[in-house]
Amino acid sequence: MRIEKDSLGELPVPDDAYYGIQTVRCANNYDVTDHTFNELPHVIRAMAEIKKAAALTNAEIGALENDKAKAIAQACDEIIAGKFADQFPVNVWRSHGTGVNMNINEVIANRANEILTGEKGYDAVHPNTHVNMCQSSNDTYPAAEAIVLYRMISKTLESVKYFEDALAEKAVEFKDIPRLGRTCMQDAVPMTFGQVFGAWHSLIARNRRRLEALLPEYQETILGATVLGSGMGELPGYNEAVYKHLSAIVGFPMKQAKMESEVIEDSALFDGSQNNDSFIYLMGVLKCIACAGGRIGNDLYVFSSGPRTGIGEFILPSIAPGSSIMPGKINPYMPEMLLQIMQQVISHDMMATLTINESDLDLCSSTCGSFMGSMESLELIDKGFRLVTDLCIKGIKVNADLARHNAEMSTSLATMVSALYGYPVGTKIAKKAYAEGKSCKEVALSEGLIEPEVAEELFDVRKLADRKATIEMFKKYSNLRKIG
Repeated sequence: MRIEKDSLGELPVPDDAYYGIQTVRCANNYDVTDHTFNELPHVIRAMAEIKKAAALTNAEIGALENDKAKAIAQACDEIIAGKFADQFPVNVWRSHGTGVNMNINEVIANRANEILTGEKGYDAVHPNTHVNMCQSSNDTYPAAEAIVLYRMISKTLESVKYFEDALAEKAVEFKDIPRLGRTCMQDAVPMTFGQVFGAWHSLIARNRRRLEALLPEYQETILGATVLGSGMGELPGYNEAVYKHLSAIVGFPMKQAKMESEVIEDSALFDGSQNNDSFIYLMGVLKCIACAGGRIGNDLYVFSSGPRTGIGEFILPSIAPGSSIMPGKINPYMPEMLLQIMQQVISHDMMATLTINESDLDLCSSTCGSFMGSMESLELIDKGFRLVTDLCIKGIKVNADLARHNAEMSTSLATMVSALYGYPVGTKIAKKAYAEGKSCKEVALSEGLIEPEVAEELFDVRKLADRKATIEMFKKYSNLRKIG
């Protein structure tokens, strides 16, 4: 063990550790779970990218010696590449901000010293003086959050689009297979399975576009605001150059937040320091996507119910036995997973709403719950939607014979009789069909209302599911209409 000293005293630090005394303090103070930033390499990567951009900028403006800047940049590159992945023991709870910022400052400083002198320590590069130059935990960590969320949203969008495209393919595949529509779980009018999947495709596409529209917000950060938004501690030229370096390092354009028509200069920086309502908006959109998935999952659950005592019109891929005791039972695991993803994302949405009140006066003191929830929600949707697509959606089959029979036997087909002969006649046909276990077509023929060749067309469930075909039928048989 080595002994390190800070303004509060001395503490032992493991000899092989690249972190230092402030990391040890933070790790001990907030040791409430086993979850540390070692589990969040994408967050550590973003922090290292910011530190590298700051070092290059400080060298460019003459504030940091070139050899120190190069050593810091090399240490950052090693962290970005995944080295030192076990050197971030601060707990994810309450360590957002100063805890993780100082943890990475110490790791970078020790490694930079090692590069320059062959030994760990802060003789050549100090974590606060050099690595944290022109920065504050208050602006670096929100900037890291933005970088992480931009990347995670981009990845999640790919999976949502993958799910969306699979629904579109199924809509085309099943476009000519009729089924009985249902409202309030009761028989309604004919439609096609293509129309079912087409509606789902529209639902997912609409919500995917909502998430897509949020991406530009995460290309803006408050880096350069330092403490509260004032920029205190920032050297001349830093603010103008740091985003050039940061954009090149992260691989997409980044810029400082700016309010249009601001009445006070740098209002967006003070706003970004104080408020975290962006998490509420993001989680609202993610909740919309998750609930859309849950809506589809619930329908798949019902459509595939049975196989002998439920609706049974969908045949889902069998991916695992459904029971430890009942042989042959297969459960709708993927639809259930969509429902569980929805439930978890809803809980994270509530957390984001609650954390808005963690802010007080001039600083949003913790975004821990909302940021962690946003990351998990994005990961759940990203991985979950892709799994559901591959293990369920792509392999869905339709029990076409059963579905057609259900549609043809529905008393709702009396709707066509009502349109031609009036509601009372349609009601009579529907009741008689139900009472006698016959189709409306059979009853209409037995009552002598419609000629056989006409009935074949008027009760064709595939045509009845087609708006244009139905209108054409009304034109064709308008002479039969007996409504004054």
